[in-house]
Amino acid sequence: MITATAFAIAVVAKVLLFTPYLVGERTLYFDSQIRGSFIGIDARHTLDHFARAVLEGITFSLKDSQALLDPKRELKRLVSVGGGAKNAVWLQMQADIFNMPVTTLEVEQGPGLGAAMLAATGLGWYADLDECVDDFVAYGNTIMPIPENVDKYQRIYEVYRKIYPQTRALCGEK
Repeated sequence: MITATAFAIAVVAKVLLFTPYLVGERTLYFDSQIRGSFIGIDARHTLDHFARAVLEGITFSLKDSQALLDPKRELKRLVSVGGGAKNAVWLQMQADIFNMPVTTLEVEQGPGLGAAMLAATGLGWYADLDECVDDFVAYGNTIMPIPENVDKYQRIYEVYRKIYPQTRALCGEK
């Protein structure tokens, strides 16, 4: 369980990085052999630092997925759904790491709602997905990035991106 004190730790305080490759990685790296790691551990780190590093690492891994998107298609915001969307601090972390607004939905069933929208559009009930969104989607709160945190996370992310190339040989075939 992640404690409230894990979220009280300042960004970049006692930098500890986590790579969430617990069963390999498929996005951005197609590598079934890579494994997760903590980098930068020292005697000052507490359980709260590890908990925060896990959330940051998951979010950095999601940010890696941006590299797969069409560079001509600029993202303007993220939409967060499910259990993670209930945690205001994690939402702020996502806004800061992605440097864009993060909006929640009024409902938790994002994947199911998306499937229903695709089916409704496919059946011709809507001319396109944009029209369908207008009827189906109710947005919740929007969290804006904090510029000071954005700058800090950009520097941390540069270090995070170096971990995979440096550790992949250590996790090769057994």
